[in-house]
Amino acid sequence: MNNVFKISALLLITLLIGCSSDDSENPETDAEATKVDLKTAFLDDFKLSEVAYTDIDLTQPEIVDEKEKTPGKIVITVPATVANLNLSLASVNFDKSKFEISPAVESVQSFENGNSVNYTITSKEDASKSIHYAVSVIKEKVEFNITGFKFEKSKNNLLSSDIEATKIVEYKVNNSNAIYVFVPVGTDLTALIPTINFEGESLEYKQGGDAYKTYPTTDLKINFKSDYNKLNFTDNNELTLLLKSSGLSKLYRVIVDVESPISFKESSVTTPDIAKGTVKNIKYKWVNNGNHPVWDRLDASEFVDNTTDKKGNIFSATLRKITTPTSLDVLIMPGEEGDVIVTVTADDANVNTGDYDTGIVFTPKYDVNRAVINDIEDDLNPIEDIFTPVTLNVKATIISN
Repeated sequence: MNNVFKISALLLITLLIGCSSDDSENPETDAEATKVDLKTAFLDDFKLSEVAYTDIDLTQPEIVDEKEKTPGKIVITVPATVANLNLSLASVNFDKSKFEISPAVESVQSFENGNSVNYTITSKEDASKSIHYAVSVIKEKVEFNITGFKFEKSKNNLLSSDIEATKIVEYKVNNSNAIYVFVPVGTDLTALIPTINFEGESLEYKQGGDAYKTYPTTDLKINFKSDYNKLNFTDNNELTLLLKSSGLSKLYRVIVDVESPISFKESSVTTPDIAKGTVKNIKYKWVNNGNHPVWDRLDASEFVDNTTDKKGNIFSATLRKITTPTSLDVLIMPGEEGDVIVTVTADDANVNTGDYDTGIVFTPKYDVNRAVINDIEDDLNPIEDIFTPVTLNVKATIISN
């Protein structure tokens, strides 16, 4: 009897020990089964479905204690000729039975305007385990520019010296880039030979509405004298250069003119005496010495008080056509004269009698798309403040009635 009891007790103890051993080992087995190695989800590439990239900079996420500490980053460079940056991920290298990615493969995303898209790779076994990549796409930078434009004396015998372009500018609107070249007043513009330096694959040219031609390697004589079409506001002789490189192109308009196209018949004038309490309009003359038309109603931009006691300004002024302009004739053409309308306002209660001396400043600008000189501010049209301002000095005496 005692032997039977001892054997039964021994079996019970053995069973309890076995159960205790199983209980302690099961959590370890479960933990091993759900352990996720996030590094196996790392992307080793980011191919695009729509275009082959030219370069990729891939930074992997930082994993610490089996968790993501720092997200990854991918910067993809595509050819400059890619029309838009609405693109998608082509494929992944990780085991898709263990991980999933969002946005999904083949899901088109917008990378326009520097937009970065965040991709998340998540474990299917443990949704709390994930890594991230901030993905951005940029276009290749293609450097192609007109780097120099000049008239060399050795090619243009009538010039006294070489003339370099005053300014080469690239505008952000309408691809309307421009090259500005100033020549002395009276220069013969009908047969000038330019020297052009550029970085790019090819250079073409045209004048007015002609078709583009390959720019020759030999000297090319060009008529830069403005031949203005008043009906559509274009210059039939305007030289346009078309620069091409890597499937891209840039247009440059060449503007040849004088530094100061507006000149006054008299740079300093004195008005008749003006009675206090009155307003008088007085005409003086100006001439367009430039190579492009000047738009009617070019207003003065600044009034400089030259009096020692700073009496203030009583003047306004505008450049006008001599004849009343029509809707189709609002231009003062090269070589034409116009009126300077100076208005003296002496009817203000704050105007005192005495002598007034003011520099009236005009600041003409070049309207690239209309090929005219004006002072119009236009966000959609490139307007270049390129000319030298010109000043008409006006003296007037205000007398009592």
